[in-house]
Amino acid sequence: MKIGIIGAGSVGKVLAKGWIDVGHSVKISSRDPHSESLFVWKEQMGSECHTGSFEEAAAFGDVIILAVNWSGIEAVLQKIGQTALHNKVVIDLSNAVEFSETPQLALKGISAGELIQQWLPESRVVKTLNMVGSSSMVHPHYDEGIPAMFLCGNDEEAKQIVEGLLQQIGWKTILDIGDITRSGLLESLMLTCLISEIKQQCFGAAFALLRK
Repeated sequence: MKIGIIGAGSVGKVLAKGWIDVGHSVKISSRDPHSESLFVWKEQMGSECHTGSFEEAAAFGDVIILAVNWSGIEAVLQKIGQTALHNKVVIDLSNAVEFSETPQLALKGISAGELIQQWLPESRVVKTLNMVGSSSMVHPHYDEGIPAMFLCGNDEEAKQIVEGLLQQIGWKTILDIGDITRSGLLESLMLTCLISEIKQQCFGAAFALLRK
């Protein structure tokens, strides 16, 4: 499968490597796709790793990963254009968070996932992976249990595709919680995890579903 990654920060690079390692072809993109640091990293990843502009990654991928900060997503999507993402599976990892005395969700009455689906009405948006940091996104390992990953979206086939991709990078428990209106729940889970990590000074946490 061809995967286009919008964003070349730590999240984009971790996911790119994870899916390259299991046989997918990846094009990772940034505002400066010809930077020396990105070129060096690409050479380390091998022949199935490609770099390019946001528009080139969007055209390349059957599945598109939104791995840019929330503050920049709308502008990047406007730059790419809706047509380039028509009918494509778009995986949304975003969290709209404000940091003041304590972190809080920046959006009221609507979630980031819902907004992205509104901005991309002809795309198949699936919200997932937003609850964990980049160090836990691929082959997560915890001594105390098996972490669970949640996802939501309007398109059943798209969710099945995303579930398969998650399984390939080590997620064994994957829970579909419904349509894209449920993305607010996943963003709230992220906030709950983040605040708990700050209070406990223990980072890299994830959720697990415990069965009796």
